[in-house]
Amino acid sequence: MAKQKRKYRLKKKVKILFLMICFILVMLGLYFVWPKKDELGKITLPSLREKVVITLSRENIYLARDEKITIEFSPEDLSWSSSDESIATVEQGVITGKSPGTVTITASKRNVNKSINVTVTDLIILPEINNKKQFLKCEQYTQEEAELLDTLLEYRIHEAGMNTRAGAVAAARFLALEFPYRIHYFYENGRLITAGGRTYVDGEGRYYHKGLYLSKNKYDDLTKSAYGPKMWGCSMYSKITKRKSPNGLDCSGYVSWALYNAGFDVGDGGAGINLDRDTDLDDLGEKLKITKDNLASKRVKVGDLLSMYGHIGILIGMDEEHYYIAESLTNDIHVLTMTESELLKSDWLQFILMDDVYKEDGNLTNMW
Repeated sequence: MAKQKRKYRLKKKVKILFLMICFILVMLGLYFVWPKKDELGKITLPSLREKVVITLSRENIYLARDEKITIEFSPEDLSWSSSDESIATVEQGVITGKSPGTVTITASKRNVNKSINVTVTDLIILPEINNKKQFLKCEQYTQEEAELLDTLLEYRIHEAGMNTRAGAVAAARFLALEFPYRIHYFYENGRLITAGGRTYVDGEGRYYHKGLYLSKNKYDDLTKSAYGPKMWGCSMYSKITKRKSPNGLDCSGYVSWALYNAGFDVGDGGAGINLDRDTDLDDLGEKLKITKDNLASKRVKVGDLLSMYGHIGILIGMDEEHYYIAESLTNDIHVLTMTESELLKSDWLQFILMDDVYKEDGNLTNMW
């Protein structure tokens, strides 16, 4: 009998313990699933019930060595990792290129992951003014490298905004600042349109097709060539100088190349200032004479053109003290750094305001 009582009491204790455990589990469940109020008194669901959705502002990134880029992301409390920190590192959405290669950057929260493909390359450099870079040599790049450079250019333009002012600036900056070699100035053999009865030449000395002119497969884009075809850096005869010199871009060739790659096919009418024609690059927009009052009006924006007699350039940067003008002249493509005083005393005569051409600014930055 006593044995049965002990067995009964044990069963009762086990039952009570079981009920207590169930009660605790129910209370915990209610705690985690029951709606709560935030500091403002609004009812919110606990985080464990929320579905994690990770958004990143980039899917593919191309970086120069030591270049940094900041990713916009949500939610804020993500964990970050790099598949190879010798190629690229990441910290709170800031990705830094370390050495050439490809790497995957991953953002994570709980069991949800989202990745970015990152390519780090030595084919471009951090943008800076260096007018003493080495000149581009003939056949400097393999076709694979040339194709990657085209991809890098297109990436920069799309990041800034295709068919925008910023896109044109990005293209001009790419060749003047990020490309690691100087492109030669080449005296034109002609134009894409018949001008003054001269033989016109598609691409030689005034090449402005998509991408950089660095591989022989680009010859397929040419419809005429008087003394080529020859890619940039390769020696070609010039009818103007009556001698051979490395092929490159003249002044309007450079500007029209930048515009064309950004989505603006403005034709190939040459540089200004030619009073006999209204199809030159300086006829694209309103002409604003370079005077102290006009500069003070703040109407000039990065991406506007500048002209003087027989020459054209593009404004690729501007700060409180300087104007940064990219041009192809005399020997190469380079960047002029000019104060307002220097600009007023120079041979530059006018800005060409390009709002009617660009229409949209895109992701415009005054500096790089």
